[in-house]
Amino acid sequence: MPQLVVANAAQMRLIWSLSGQLYALNVLGVVDAGAVAITQALTNTLGTAIKGALTSSGLGALLDDTVALANIGLRDLRTPNQFEWIDTGAAVSGTGAGDFLPPQVAFVITLRTAQAGASYRGRIYLPGYGEVANGSAGTIGSTTASVAFVVAIQAALVAQGLNLGVLSRPRELPLEPSAGFITPVTSIVARDNVWDTQRRRAVPGI
Repeated sequence: MPQLVVANAAQMRLIWSLSGQLYALNVLGVVDAGAVAITQALTNTLGTAIKGALTSSGLGALLDDTVALANIGLRDLRTPNQFEWIDTGAAVSGTGAGDFLPPQVAFVITLRTAQAGASYRGRIYLPGYGEVANGSAGTIGSTTASVAFVVAIQAALVAQGLNLGVLSRPRELPLEPSAGFITPVTSIVARDNVWDTQRRRAVPGI
């Protein structure tokens, strides 16, 4: 498979652990339309801000205390074969009380852009929730903290001259060939309070 190359784009990974073992990933598109260099220093700065947002957003209190945001990874996609930088800061754990919800349970955040269509919408399947996040009807108790966490990720990127984006990968034959592209996110929302699933997390490990 050819190396992924997309103009004006980078890729960020949120790397989660469960009881100290790698557990789940969120892969996010990053708009880098200027001359921002993807470096270890930048990755460390973003790692500090995003891990801090776990607490300031209130999301950390909803995650089970066996779950942690272990690392942030950042890779430049503007040219091929670029190294992924991994932040060097300490992991930040959840503080939620009660039992860990099944590992495949996820809270889906919808990313919208100024355009319509499948290539211009994104989803983030946030992992790691504890029983404290579950409402009495078996639905999500509150959507506020989870949305606030993703809003804080976008703010951390904007502060560094970047932005959160929806990344559309290049297409090759037998589909109609097209170049990849990235579109800035304009809205971050929770469309409902129903738990979703990411079946690949049913058996934790990445």
